[in-house]
Amino acid sequence: MAYIYQVHFDIEPDQMNQLEIGASLERVLGYLRTLLPSQMGFITARAMYSLAIPDKTHLIFQSVWETWDDIDAHRHSSLLEEKILTEFEPHVPLEDLVSHIYEEVP
Repeated sequence: MAYIYQVHFDIEPDQMNQLEIGASLERVLGYLRTLLPSQMGFITARAMYSLAIPDKTHLIFQSVWETWDDIDAHRHSSLLEEKILTEFEPHVPLEDLVSHIYEEVP
């Protein structure tokens, strides 16, 4: 059974250029996708953004883990999404980040 760790936040329409190849937010998300596979139990990760919300863009980053122990270890690691997104440019404010944990339905 897989466990999903999801972080989401909004950006303004004028910040969409931060998702272009080589832009700061795109680099941070790429950094996460590159380093998370080194953690025990990591399965996959994806980043996505909304298309149907006109005044804001909703960004979601999900990482998928094999066991509860794996996701729990990730939540206490230096690669936790909230830590990376708040420490590196463009410094997403912690109060703007919302995280959830899901268990896959068998």
